[in-house]
Amino acid sequence: MNGDINEPILKSHRRPDDLSTTLVDVGDVRFGDGSYPVIAGPAAVESEEQMLAVAIGVAEAGASMLRAGANRHGDGFRRLGGEGLWLLERAGHAAGLPTLTEVVDANDLDDAAGHADMLEVGPDNMQNFSLLRDVGKMGKPVMLHRGSSATIDEWLMAAEYVLAEGNDAVVLCERGSRGFDPRTSDTLDIGAIPVVQRMSHLPVVIDPAPSRGGSDLIAPLALAGRSAGADGLMVLVHPDPETAPAGNGAQIDLAAFSILMDRLGIPSLRDEIDRIDREMVRLVARRLRSSIEIARIKTTRGLPLRSPDRESELIAEVAEDAARHGVDPGFAAELMTLVLDHSRDAQRRALHGETPEDR
Repeated sequence: MNGDINEPILKSHRRPDDLSTTLVDVGDVRFGDGSYPVIAGPAAVESEEQMLAVAIGVAEAGASMLRAGANRHGDGFRRLGGEGLWLLERAGHAAGLPTLTEVVDANDLDDAAGHADMLEVGPDNMQNFSLLRDVGKMGKPVMLHRGSSATIDEWLMAAEYVLAEGNDAVVLCERGSRGFDPRTSDTLDIGAIPVVQRMSHLPVVIDPAPSRGGSDLIAPLALAGRSAGADGLMVLVHPDPETAPAGNGAQIDLAAFSILMDRLGIPSLRDEIDRIDREMVRLVARRLRSSIEIARIKTTRGLPLRSPDRESELIAEVAEDAARHGVDPGFAAELMTLVLDHSRDAQRRALHGETPEDR
């Protein structure tokens, strides 16, 4: 480990039993809450067409974030720098995905932070302490990769440099350790996931893209990482990996990514959420119809439409039910209040012969 007289003091890396995982928000994506965000994108930004194709494709398959390197070099490939960051940002907006990009030089930080939602420190810079401090000062969520020869203690030590700048939004990324067999060198260390979670409060995601070993290893390693309890996944995706100027053969195409997402169950989970959302709308519609019928009955009997005591009792009951089901009671109360307000408005309009089109 590089010496530095200003290094933060290495903390005892044994996570207290009462310390929960830090939640890191990147736009509407959250790491550490038990979900499994998937970050996808090419190793390097090459063109507008490439970025839009990847962004739309991975979003449709269920990805949560878009990732690409704007400062990556390849054989005969010129990095796009600021232009690449702009293309990444535009593609993210087109697909509705937050973005992530790697920073390799402190001089690029302002530009990267101005275009990307999360900053990435790659394995080669894990012990670049000056860069880590500068990244920590940007106020952006940070993803810190483990170096291929770094121990877990050294990796967590590196994270302390970012945390020491008052930036708690740090996500660790396990992307492989150097081994003895050239066929599996730098592939994912599955055991590091539960070990890090036992030692640290930071979320840990996996990047199963091996520098050597072949893209066919990505899917089984991704599945194994999720089974081991990882907090997310990063996958390199390119429209045509065979012609990609960067990526070391570790990128998969959009069809393979879609198959991987199916195997992970991501699309099926989102389909379930969509079905629940539609069912919620149908239930609200049923409630409104019943509410309007009650209003008509009360009107014919000369009874007041509103019963504040009954409404307060209903809100309290909903809040109690929410607590039993692990939902924030305050949120449930706000939701019920909104439904009641909308019901009263629907009753008024129905009694005056108005239709939704009259609003």
